[in-house]
Amino acid sequence: QGIYSYLDEGTDTFVIRRARLALTGDLTKSIKLKLQVDAVRNPVLVDAQVDVSFNSYINLRVGQFYLPFSRENRTSAGGLDTVLRAQVIDKLGPGRDIGSLGRDIGVMVLGRASIVEYMAGIFNGAGINKLDTNEHKDFAARVVVEPAKFLFVGGSLYSGRYSAAQGDPEVTRDRAGLEALLTLGLFSFRSEYIAGKDGSVSRSGWYLLGLYNVLPKKLQAVVKWDSYDQDRDTPADRTDLLTLGGNYYFSEKTKLMVNYVHYGQETKGTTNWALFLQFQAGF
Repeated sequence: QGIYSYLDEGTDTFVIRRARLALTGDLTKSIKLKLQVDAVRNPVLVDAQVDVSFNSYINLRVGQFYLPFSRENRTSAGGLDTVLRAQVIDKLGPGRDIGSLGRDIGVMVLGRASIVEYMAGIFNGAGINKLDTNEHKDFAARVVVEPAKFLFVGGSLYSGRYSAAQGDPEVTRDRAGLEALLTLGLFSFRSEYIAGKDGSVSRSGWYLLGLYNVLPKKLQAVVKWDSYDQDRDTPADRTDLLTLGGNYYFSEKTKLMVNYVHYGQETKGTTNWALFLQFQAGF
């Protein structure tokens, strides 16, 4: 993923955002492996997971992988509908809130029964490629219900304690989220709400995204509104973002994204904007 960004207040620049190589394979009929590295980021190891399949109802995943929380938090960068993730996902999404790409090290059970899909596990809570920094393990779970082919609704929970390093004070880190996805013909609508508490500070945020397939599998128009309140007990500290964009697909994983983003800061009472052009090549 290469991007050009032009900022109303800032420096315009070209940058390589991601350069990833993933390997997946079947070790046996019931055991699968996934490894992913990123040549841009440090550390480079992104995913290192082993899946053991028993049946459709219960399976096991161990290693370093996406935490079971939120749809957008678990969506690969290559699968996003906009260049930027919603603020609330970056700020409160477990794993992303501590700079670990929505991932952690642990063990998880997952499965599906009829219209219900579930995931639940325990994790270090310290982030990717790190040892645990305290004596507690974090818990995360996500349940999604698909009552119809065009509708998904779900909820997520995260409960843990975070220490930046061993010996540092532990801070309570709790999250709760709701999500929904509705598809009507060429239109789709997606929304999430997340509330979190870090120590004594309560935070929350939400987003609403609408997408229209102008040319199915070729051209999309996107609008997204997201809002984030970094301290619910402090007035006038909300940040709102409006994104207007379009995606043109050359193939399933190769696309050009153009986004205009309007920023509104309640604290300062000011606004500014940015333009992002991102080209993604995938195979």
